[in-house]
Amino acid sequence: MKRMILSTMAVLLMVAATGIPASAEEVTRTYEFAVDEWREIQATDGPVTLHRIRLDRKEDRFNKSALARPYNQEYLEPIRFQLEYSNGSTGKWRARVTVRWLDEDGEIIDGFSANETLGKKSAQKVTQASVSTLKYGLAKAKTLEVEIRFEP
Repeated sequence: MKRMILSTMAVLLMVAATGIPASAEEVTRTYEFAVDEWREIQATDGPVTLHRIRLDRKEDRFNKSALARPYNQEYLEPIRFQLEYSNGSTGKWRARVTVRWLDEDGEIIDGFSANETLGKKSAQKVTQASVSTLKYGLAKAKTLEVEIRFEP
């Protein structure tokens, strides 16, 4: 029993010394839907701070969706999710990002999930992911939901 207590204490001390939380934290935000506008998050977990997010229209028309569905481009809009963060630790942190846009009834129109790496010793960096969605869905979207789970 004494040995188990000592080993548990050793693990807790190692976690505290590295600055990594014992369990992953989750940040959930809901915003009025808008494209090309930064939205404040201001959430901190250990040495990582999430500053703000945005969806923006991706100017580059060359994307995976264009290759996979070349005749549907008139219906699709390539967009990019950007997450601005700072990471003061000496190690990279992972974040599981889930983004959804909903209609006026709260039904999910579209979205995506991605694992993002938040680089070590980073001050105000931006990580991003791109996706193609229907133009119609962007026109009907009323709410943007964002969930970010830290996975150190």
